Amino acid sequence: MSLLDYNKAYKLGEKEYKSCIAKGEYPYLPVLDDLLSHVEIEKQESLGLVHIPLKLVVGTYAAGRTTAFARNFMPILEQDSEFACKWSELYDSMIEEGLRDPIKAYEFNNKFYVIEGNKRVSVSKMLGSVVIEGNVTRMIPKKNDGVTNKIYYEFLNFYKNTKINYVDVTRLGTYPKLALVTGHTLEEEWSQEDIEDFHSVYTFFEMEFYAKAEKKLSIGAGDAFAEYLEIFGFEASKEKSQAELKKDIQKLWNEFVLLDSGNQAKIFLNPTEESKKQSMMSMIPLGTPVLKIAFIHDRSVQGSAWTYSHELGRKYIEDVFGDKIETSCIERVDDDSADDVFEAAIAAGNKVIFATTPKLASPAVRAAMNHPEVKILNCSMLLNHQTVRSYYLRTYEGRFITGAIAGSLCNEEYIGYAADYPIRGTTAEINAFALGVQMTNPRAKVLLGWKMEKDKDFMQDFRDHKVRIFSVPPMSLNEDKTKGYGLYMKGDDGEIINLAMPVRHWGKLYEEIIRSIMRGGYKNDDSVAGNQILNYFWGMSSGVIDVIYSRNLPQGAIRLLRNLRDGITAMDINPFTGPIYAQDGSIKCEDGQTIPISDIVLQDWLVDNIEGHIPDVSQLKDEAVELVTLQGVKNENSDSSSQSIQAEPGVTD
Repeated sequence: MSLLDYNKAYKLGEKEYKSCIAKGEYPYLPVLDDLLSHVEIEKQESLGLVHIPLKLVVGTYAAGRTTAFARNFMPILEQDSEFACKWSELYDSMIEEGLRDPIKAYEFNNKFYVIEGNKRVSVSKMLGSVVIEGNVTRMIPKKNDGVTNKIYYEFLNFYKNTKINYVDVTRLGTYPKLALVTGHTLEEEWSQEDIEDFHSVYTFFEMEFYAKAEKKLSIGAGDAFAEYLEIFGFEASKEKSQAELKKDIQKLWNEFVLLDSGNQAKIFLNPTEESKKQSMMSMIPLGTPVLKIAFIHDRSVQGSAWTYSHELGRKYIEDVFGDKIETSCIERVDDDSADDVFEAAIAAGNKVIFATTPKLASPAVRAAMNHPEVKILNCSMLLNHQTVRSYYLRTYEGRFITGAIAGSLCNEEYIGYAADYPIRGTTAEINAFALGVQMTNPRAKVLLGWKMEKDKDFMQDFRDHKVRIFSVPPMSLNEDKTKGYGLYMKGDDGEIINLAMPVRHWGKLYEEIIRSIMRGGYKNDDSVAGNQILNYFWGMSSGVIDVIYSRNLPQGAIRLLRNLRDGITAMDINPFTGPIYAQDGSIKCEDGQTIPISDIVLQDWLVDNIEGHIPDVSQLKDEAVELVTLQGVKNENSDSSSQSIQAEPGVTD
């Protein structure tokens, strides 16, 4: 009998016991019976024979044997006890024959509590086993608002399609994110090959992550793994060795620390005084070479109004800076070529790169980690990475003004609003437009349609409701110029009468950022942000948003436009000032209060004078899925709800 091995296990148990006592913690095995006395169980479900990760076997079902083990399942009964003798016999047996009989256990919140087989678990842990076979019954608690409960229900959906139960997760949204970043829909069953590949990569990742973390971070390896795969990709990760994973973890470590702190973000609403300061070094005439700047787009200038607006910004800064800068435009960059495009742009000497779509966020982060000397920015709302700054515009301010104009001109019941993608920022635009309508015409309703919703003809819906005033996205260069754009109305004869349109002056944002780089003030924003994600979110007060109008707009509406524009520019008017009610009748902002900028950014609800809904990913056309997966307001994988967001006003122009 291996009493010597029992003595080793006993010492480990005694050490754990004393450690728990010193910290004021319960020193014995947790008892599921006690835990369930405070929980309402929805149902029990037999899982059959399961490979149970031993790290997740944390307690026993009943109190009978709990005091025989410390919390780490190591024995704490004396070496001369009958228990020690049986434990030692079992140890010898398992050394010679392995585990003969599976244990029986309950699973609750993805932790396992032993019904039969406590000593088998103890010996297996002492032997360094990773898994143990067991017949498992799942105890499913009723849904509630607790974070642990919500994470568990996300786990249940993940487990249903993968049978993976070994991932350490502490954050809401990680399980659905893991499904998406591995190339699966949330309802898709995984192939055996994908399950095996996931296990292989995750096992190495977990080992290296915890070796580096040394219990200094509270996030689980699963949370960090989801972040890792979002940047490096599942397919590429499958080909990496453990040593390569270790290097990648080192590169990403600051991102994991930030994730552990809650992805704290600081939003700059205007250029800061710090960014406008002149560096002493930049004042010395050193014959500074031409600053090379690359703009990287996922779509063509001719085929995308979004890309075209950024191209106008590039042309603008060329005119402003002349021979002090050299810019280049790289179009139609897809997922397969993105890394090579960034590397080529950097090799060509570009010291500043603007990636103009959220789709390019991951390759931008990878490039920034490999080339910290290059300033890389991504046009997206609340990018969750510290190595890349994100920038976006408060376009909802312009929409609020056009909504007020639409309401003032509307004699019908409905105003039509066509949106593109249900992503961050878009919902704020829709709601701001509706609030503008509500301000000038409380009786009018906004009929919402989505261009990217599949199997839907929103224009037919508009026709059915006899809509005559419309708000639509800007047109791209190759669209029919006879169609309406921005805010327009249809005359009695069907004639298109263009009225007004919000415009984005990306060039002015690019100009200010480049000036801050040239005068050495760019890095000062890092000191303002501290150890937080840095997001630029500028609006009319910075001159980057405006509303233009046509000669068709009545003089009264023009005065309304100018007054609202002046008030918003001076930051005296906030479109999201209460009272504001949602579609379900709940109040989102009390009378006289304003919605915090963080809540504006992450709005996933609609104002009460809107008829329509926010579609989820499954309701969208294929070309919209990638972008909405990354930045969607209704995504289960989005971790923005856990972000701590602070707004930094900056300076008012």
